[in-house]
Amino acid sequence: MLNRHQLELIFAAIVFVIGAIGLYGSLDLTVGWAEDGPQAGYFPFRVGLILMVASLLVAMQAWRGRAALRQVPVADGPGARRVLGFALPVVALVAVSQWLGLYVGMALYLLGVIRFQGRRPWHVALGVALGVTVATFLVFEKWFLVPLLKGPLEVMLGLG
Repeated sequence: MLNRHQLELIFAAIVFVIGAIGLYGSLDLTVGWAEDGPQAGYFPFRVGLILMVASLLVAMQAWRGRAALRQVPVADGPGARRVLGFALPVVALVAVSQWLGLYVGMALYLLGVIRFQGRRPWHVALGVALGVTVATFLVFEKWFLVPLLKGPLEVMLGLG
């Protein structure tokens, strides 16, 4: 079984690779700021840099505390359930978003997590899920003019 030191180094490496992929992909676009605002690669480039720097900091911190972290088990029974309770909905979000679009996936994810993990009433979960999804749509699609992954529902509603 992995100890916490190994897990933190693995996580840092994964985040670094994700940041590097985002940074590399943004280089096909203009990464600067123009008279009319940020160019298409502006935010992806900076997010990639932030992820890479943060992952290096996590790796350095894990390396400095390696003696203590090697003694910490990754998860016991309840801890493993908490980790899976967080990870499985995120994996479901990614899978659902591929077929139904990011906005439907986001709304379903928030609804499920708030209702079942947060144990909030249906009206609260539904309100937050729809509110955050609509706000995200307005920010990216209308204000920044950055289209995100659409699914059949958005296309049917004329949003895609």
